[in-house]
Amino acid sequence: MLHFSARAKQVAFSLLLILSIPTAVWSQSALSEAGVGDNSSFLFELEAYAKYGGDIDVIDGMTGKRYHRSNDVVKAINASFPKIMGGLHTMLLVLELKHMEVHMTKGIEHTKKLGDLADSFGIKRFMVEDDSWFLKERRILARLRKEPFFQIKELVVWHRDELSSIGLRGNERAKNLRFNPEILDWERRVLTEWEVNIRTRKSFRRVNKWQGLNLDTNRGFHISDGLPTNISTSSFREVKVSYPIIVYSDRDEQEQIDHLQRLIVKNMSYLYDPFSWGAKRATRFRGRIAGELLKHMKDRSYRVTDREWFDPTICNFLNDVIALEIYGLKEIYDFYVVKRFDSNPNLMGEEMDPLNWNPGEERETFKKRTNPKVRLNFNNPTGARFAMLDAYLRYGDVFLDNLRLKLTSLETKEAGRGIIEESISEVSGVPAKTYIKAGLKAQADGIMRFHEQSSG
Repeated sequence: MLHFSARAKQVAFSLLLILSIPTAVWSQSALSEAGVGDNSSFLFELEAYAKYGGDIDVIDGMTGKRYHRSNDVVKAINASFPKIMGGLHTMLLVLELKHMEVHMTKGIEHTKKLGDLADSFGIKRFMVEDDSWFLKERRILARLRKEPFFQIKELVVWHRDELSSIGLRGNERAKNLRFNPEILDWERRVLTEWEVNIRTRKSFRRVNKWQGLNLDTNRGFHISDGLPTNISTSSFREVKVSYPIIVYSDRDEQEQIDHLQRLIVKNMSYLYDPFSWGAKRATRFRGRIAGELLKHMKDRSYRVTDREWFDPTICNFLNDVIALEIYGLKEIYDFYVVKRFDSNPNLMGEEMDPLNWNPGEERETFKKRTNPKVRLNFNNPTGARFAMLDAYLRYGDVFLDNLRLKLTSLETKEAGRGIIEESISEVSGVPAKTYIKAGLKAQADGIMRFHEQSSG
């Protein structure tokens, strides 16, 4: 079990205040989003952190046996690695706990307001039970508090002047090295497998998460089975990590030490993230409340005939009304952009790389959309929701009250789409078809402007 000194915790909190937290939507983990790997303050405070785990075995990559050479770079990295991991572990706990507390506080407020609004539209008794919030995340956090997920099993040392394609043939550890002819040097990678065993009285189930990261480019992949909610802290297996380093005889030793330490911090800020099992950080917790309202509505009767179209449309629109009040329009656009343009579930690090370095490795490559566009159509719930959002942004409660009165006054079932079109036409003073076309264009343009500005 890992214990942290009061000084270590104090340093972790102070670093959180120092580190700038960018809004880059591609950040997967709390550590990478906090910019830990780009901030020198972390390494300055290294001695304040408790060691993470036990001693690390140092292995000679060429022989596979214990490393016995005298090398100051290897000694320094071996000594600092456990403290780097101890610091990252402390920071991850602090960051994720803060993240969950913020979303819990906002989520409770959001749910209460959405429940009241939904009730006024005839969708009665919507609520989210407190004990159902963040079930997976709470289990992961409890396991993280109990003991670390990673065991840095070994530091595999390679000497640059001994590396050659012929000399590495048949060497099992060399599968995590490759020569890159573009830079005329060798690159390294780490592959990890996270395993969870779920046992019940009647069944056993195993789910896995595979990660890989090029340690020199910070590009990699993430492949994950879905993580169920019926997990306990004992379900998670320890993740054994073998980390390769290359030392150079013709380079300054202190420069090599500084460079490798910075890379380790950056690498592990991506790799050490058990919470990515719940969802990518940019989407985790977002959209859940609207989804819960939709599930709640599907189990209830409502006097419209086109429920398949109407239910997601009205639920997302009502959620948008509350999101505007609590977070502002930026949250609605940002969440749409993340899902639409940056939703690669297999991204690890700064760019996607399947790391297919050896024969038989055939992980798929995700191609990011080029020249992305937003196309909104009133015929589907997403487009309809944005047409209603546009009307609400322009006419506010006049539109909301008009629509509410129409829907709650129904005596027989009618098409929900027709009712929404009537409300739009009445409050805008133009035919619904004309308004919807113009409104969807305005929203699509607004989303694209937001995307272009946020992506820099």
